[in-house]
Amino acid sequence: MADDDVPGDQATLEAHLRKTSFCAGTEEGRWAVLRYEFPLFEVRVFGRSLLGGTCPMEFQLRCDGFPAIGPFVQHWDLALGARPAPLGADKAAPSIVDALKEWHEHGNIYGGIYRPWQRGAAGHNNWARLRPDLAWHPRRELTFIMEQLYALASEQASWLDSRAAA
Repeated sequence: MADDDVPGDQATLEAHLRKTSFCAGTEEGRWAVLRYEFPLFEVRVFGRSLLGGTCPMEFQLRCDGFPAIGPFVQHWDLALGARPAPLGADKAAPSIVDALKEWHEHGNIYGGIYRPWQRGAAGHNNWARLRPDLAWHPRRELTFIMEQLYALASEQASWLDSRAAA
């Protein structure tokens, strides 16, 4: 496909993947793109605790319609090629349990990560309207979502460190 034949959402996503802020996150070891085939890309995010612990987590982002609508983001297991089961309270920080819980959008359709910046969750209970500071809008960069995923993985790393120290 010639460059001028690339759909706008794909061209915009690829421009975001080349932005300095996104590349800096990669160079700093916060995340790595594992696979990209538009509209999907899969990443591994390397959360870090203040005590030095790390927690890698994988996510899949579906970016059709980007940036007019934010990505659909879900916890992902690249080896299985599927979303893993939600983590229980004995395996994860409360924020992780909440973000990765099983919930449904429009009946039986899994809604993805439960956060206001995520495509499926944004409209649930008016979450995006109630939390505009965390809601996706087309002027945001993809790095905004990557930083949110990094924060989640870092919370898990901190929780794991606190459990190990207890």
